[in-house]
Amino acid sequence: MAKIKKAAEQVVRRAKAAGAQASRQGGQLATRLARKTVKQAGKTVARVRGQAVAVAAKVAGKVTGRTQRRKRAKVVATVLGAAAVAAAAGVAAAGRRKR
Repeated sequence: MAKIKKAAEQVVRRAKAAGAQASRQGGQLATRLARKTVKQAGKTVARVRGQAVAVAAKVAGKVTGRTQRRKRAKVVATVLGAAAVAAAAGVAAAGRRKR
């Protein structure tokens, strides 16, 4: 009888130890998963924040007229560039004609 009681006690002790170990490992797993989730959430927040800043800048540009000025500057730069290219081509053609 004493032998059976001792074996039962041992089984209970082992079961408790196994349960404690399982809960520890479960806790570690949960921590790892939580860390991963938090990291992912941080990335999402950063991306959304960047998008919000871009949209705010776009709206501000439209409100202040900055967007129009930039478009106008681009057109002027393109026209000036084309004129410079045409002038250079004209000079080259004139040089060829003189020869």
